[in-house]
Amino acid sequence: MIIAKRDELIQATQEVIRIASVKEPGAGQGKPFGPGIAQALDYVLAKGRELGFKTENFDGYAGHIEYGDGPETLGILVHLDVVPAGEGWSVDPFGGELVEGKLYGRGAIDDKGPAMAVLYALAALKDSGWQPQRRIRIILGCDEESGWECMNHYLPLAGKPEVGFTPDAEFPVINSEKGILMVELSGRLQNPQGVTLADIRGGNRPNMVPDRCRVKLTGLEDEGPLVKGAAKIGAKMDIERDDSGITLVFKGVSAHGSTPETGVNAISYALAMLDDLGFAQGIISYLYNNIGFSHDGRGLNIEVKDGVSGPLTANMGVIFMEGETVKVLVDIRYPVSYTQEQIVERLRAGLPRDVSLSVLGGHGPLYVEGDSPLIQVLQRVYEKHTGEEARLLSIGGGTYARALDNAVAFGPVFPGQPELAHQPDEYITTSHLVKLAEIYSDAIAKLGRPDK
Repeated sequence: MIIAKRDELIQATQEVIRIASVKEPGAGQGKPFGPGIAQALDYVLAKGRELGFKTENFDGYAGHIEYGDGPETLGILVHLDVVPAGEGWSVDPFGGELVEGKLYGRGAIDDKGPAMAVLYALAALKDSGWQPQRRIRIILGCDEESGWECMNHYLPLAGKPEVGFTPDAEFPVINSEKGILMVELSGRLQNPQGVTLADIRGGNRPNMVPDRCRVKLTGLEDEGPLVKGAAKIGAKMDIERDDSGITLVFKGVSAHGSTPETGVNAISYALAMLDDLGFAQGIISYLYNNIGFSHDGRGLNIEVKDGVSGPLTANMGVIFMEGETVKVLVDIRYPVSYTQEQIVERLRAGLPRDVSLSVLGGHGPLYVEGDSPLIQVLQRVYEKHTGEEARLLSIGGGTYARALDNAVAFGPVFPGQPELAHQPDEYITTSHLVKLAEIYSDAIAKLGRPDK
């Protein structure tokens, strides 16, 4: 069924990738997250109507594409917003280029490609004459990468589906997601004698490993110690000089904030350099000595783990200065057997008096028992299409599955595939895209008619 619409699926994925749907300040009525996200939502809703479905736009916060009717609803939750492109791309991040079977662009795997795979999976079912017993809704979120305002607005208006899945993580089936906590740590800058930190800026979002950090220094005339310091700490660094001082540009490798160990944090190298220059007091010293290059929260008094979801992770995603105050935004992913309150309490207990903590928000953990009917259906679908055992997984990433009472993440990344979300040169192969549509078509068919 999917093969008949293969070319349409690929073209539609290219077209939606070309829309730079990065969150910006609101741009008037119906555009709460900026014009790019509004354009992406309009495009996908229009594509849904073109394929013969009912659609509804919920004030630009979210939308849905609907097929069938019934006393219950199956929700497939996808998102159209993307994180900023970042640096290090070899192609246009919003070009939707197709090169040797790879479709490149921000959102190709997270989550525009899977979103279009779901849409064309449903279209293939409809065209075959299939009729569901449950109403099928593809729910199009627009603020997944930030504060989930989309779901906060949509669900009270449209209602929660009784069952659902989201194609926004990994295969086989994810029944456990760590809790998410975003915090701000701040403190007053204390400069050592002979050098002044005039500014420090790094990162785009807390949930991204930052690939750039800029440090502006005054009072230094000799670049020699900087070059030696970079070599000592193993940092990739450029030096820029103007009349106002020296700017150091540290280069890292972006990755998803839930897996900080897979990236290279440019902020960590900036802090290491400042430590080498004598910043032995104040917030810079605290950040370097208590976070530095670690990801497990040990220096923050939050090194915890459990048998279901593994160890806590912490990512320094953003650093900046306001006056003489340095602030860093930290993305924490904590095990399912802990609560946000417990993690915050431990954080506060481990802080010195001159470092302040602000809780910016978060989402509680998710856990669905492995013998639930939803999981058993998805396991059978996965094993049918891959011939592999459908193991249950736990992840640090946070998906829309948390927004429902009975939902899990199901794909799109297969075991052994590289994790490309939030990284430069993000892509999805056309064969992967089509395979997803086949799997999701089968999952929708079985969950949409639970008596079959």
